[in-house]
Amino acid sequence: MTDTQAVIEEFIQRAARPVLIEPGEPEIPLEAGGYSVDLLPQGLQLHAWTEDRSYARRVVGIKSRKPGRLELRVSRLGRPEGVVTLLDTGDMRHLEVRRRGQREVFREQFRLILKRQFPEWELAELTTAPDLEHSLSPVYPRACLRRGTAVMAAIGAGPETADADGALSFGLIWLDYLRRRDPQAIIERLAIFLPEGRVRNTALRLRWLDPKAARIDLYVTTQQGEHLLDPRDWGNLHTQLDAPSPPRSLPDPRPEAQLEAIVRAQIDRLDAALRPEFIYRQAPVMAAQDRGIIDLLAVDFDGRLCVIELKASADIHLPLQALDYWMRVQWHLEQGDFPRRGYFPQLPLSPAAPLLYLVAPAFEFHPANETLLRFISPAVPVWCLGVGANWREELKVLTRKGPAPR
Repeated sequence: MTDTQAVIEEFIQRAARPVLIEPGEPEIPLEAGGYSVDLLPQGLQLHAWTEDRSYARRVVGIKSRKPGRLELRVSRLGRPEGVVTLLDTGDMRHLEVRRRGQREVFREQFRLILKRQFPEWELAELTTAPDLEHSLSPVYPRACLRRGTAVMAAIGAGPETADADGALSFGLIWLDYLRRRDPQAIIERLAIFLPEGRVRNTALRLRWLDPKAARIDLYVTTQQGEHLLDPRDWGNLHTQLDAPSPPRSLPDPRPEAQLEAIVRAQIDRLDAALRPEFIYRQAPVMAAQDRGIIDLLAVDFDGRLCVIELKASADIHLPLQALDYWMRVQWHLEQGDFPRRGYFPQLPLSPAAPLLYLVAPAFEFHPANETLLRFISPAVPVWCLGVGANWREELKVLTRKGPAPR
């Protein structure tokens, strides 16, 4: 037995749940009776198999060795040398390595999806590389396709992606990036691919984006294939409006909760047009309640509803998550639910679309928020209010951007 063979055998035997990971390929569990490490005349061979897959490579040497992780240099006839990783998935220190491998697998699946859906287009670029400078996430594979002078952006979320809803934010950022990178190209279209059962929020958001800013096509991916959806078929909101509840009196150390308490007590500091006697916290209840954002519902002296989203730190998804709450307030307004459930007693409400306030420390607005706001429909009047960093001592609006004088 060679030293390399002994190292491989020892790693597999010591690991709680060993798997083999080759870039762009699904994991293969290294279970007893499902692998072998043999010294053959042509060299050391690592062989692993399942009911539907088989893997065999000649091991050239060890690239790196860490607790719970072993990287091997391997070769296959007619191909350049590569790297394969043996990973103990029971070791949580390497969770990100496993996630990266899963993303690479879906990237290659996404390549096939794009070829099936757009056979007349050239796949000019497909990547999961992170780009912090331009706020491009490695979680979602993104692509650029070309057909003559036309260019199309595409983005996808795999079935293992924790936040499929985030694909829309990063897709719009990717579309904007391609337009700025190639200003001579005609880039009017974004294709988004989401796994089955996880398209509802994105479909609802699309109805409130500006069709003049971009054409956005939403596809659902299933085991049988993928097909285009019509957002107009997703009309039902997951929302309910309970009777108003009294403000909480218990202290909450979270920065968002502290900012909420200060805003509630000094609402006129945000906008003198807001009525201080009518402020409700997270009135419509959403299906996904834990969003890390505090929602307030207020009204101005003209009877117009005002949705206030509070965030104490930078959040790239703030505009679209705020849109989630705004569309629910709009829906309950159209149904006449607020007076019926006891909100704003004796106060006639305006039928005008609610105003949407995004409130955060002025230097904590994510740079990409402005990009996302450009894609939101003009039917959603959005105000961005940047407060001073010392908002705990003094609530003061330093920056104010909106659709019209207020």
